Amino acid sequence: MYAECYNENHKLIEISREKQKATKKQKGFYFDFICKTCEKRTQNYDRYASLVLTNRSPNSPESLSVKKERFLGNHRDEGLSFEQWNNLDFEKFQKFVLASILRTHCSGCIKGDIQLNKSHFKQIFSVYENKTALDDELYPIVLYRLKDSDPFKRHVVLPYFKRYAGHHLIEFMGAGYVFNLYVSSHRKPEYVNLFRLKKDGSLTLPLMDFKQMVLFQRTLDLVKTTLGFKI
Repeated sequence: MYAECYNENHKLIEISREKQKATKKQKGFYFDFICKTCEKRTQNYDRYASLVLTNRSPNSPESLSVKKERFLGNHRDEGLSFEQWNNLDFEKFQKFVLASILRTHCSGCIKGDIQLNKSHFKQIFSVYENKTALDDELYPIVLYRLKDSDPFKRHVVLPYFKRYAGHHLIEFMGAGYVFNLYVSSHRKPEYVNLFRLKKDGSLTLPLMDFKQMVLFQRTLDLVKTTLGFKI
């Protein structure tokens, strides 16, 4: 699903906010850290997500089954618009997000002010493994879609921890979307309840520029310096 983000010049860059510099640059990123059976299972979820999130196969049953409608919200003065998606396969899409985070955790790549502790790891893994009692509230998932004109739309950001409005969440980016998984134990903000992926297969996505994201505000200077962007 990240094929459009890669070409012969692609590279992995790790940015350290503490050291104010890029600490790692390498061509490609290939690593085996889970068994083949588990990897094959996650690839099934990856495939589903790639079909509904990208235009790689617009006539596939998976892509055609998801109904998408764009509309303007209440913040017209801010130029915000939204997409309403329906008929998603909740289990496959949720497990795609959870698998992305669990694989990153197992590879030791999750960075940030906190680490994924044993309690959250066990609970997230339990949700991932459960095939009967689907849950959309314990670890809610919120998506943002980057606008087509956004220069960051083709970039990939590996999962990392951040704190926003008193809540811990794991954020990653790829295929023109920003994925948020809330891991705080207390009551979630109202906007999370409004926008989260629901087990009835519905999802409301704000359409935003990367400049409007918290991630952008924290890393803009480093990204500009490292990648040479003129924004």
